[in-house]
Amino acid sequence: MKGMLDRLVGKADENGELSGTRYIKAIPLRAYEDIDVIKAEVRAGNIVICNVAPLAKHNIEDVKRGINELNEYAQSNEGDIARLGEERVIITPKNVRIWRGKE
Repeated sequence: MKGMLDRLVGKADENGELSGTRYIKAIPLRAYEDIDVIKAEVRAGNIVICNVAPLAKHNIEDVKRGINELNEYAQSNEGDIARLGEERVIITPKNVRIWRGKE
């Protein structure tokens, strides 16, 4: 996992904004430790769609704990997070908002 995290370092411009190409990445949550990979991707400026079903089959408490951690991470870093159905969540970096439609 450390090698993957090392590759996710983004470059910031003089205003602290990330520069370069950003991606939308689909990352399955297979273990609670994958939360660190997801946070690193968002920190690098990427949007992550996370499928929680693989971990939910084994440990629903770890899924709840992981989603809570991602929610806190998104809020503290001015990002956004939302559910996409029953098995997926989307996490966005700063300056990307998720449209939720009119109430």
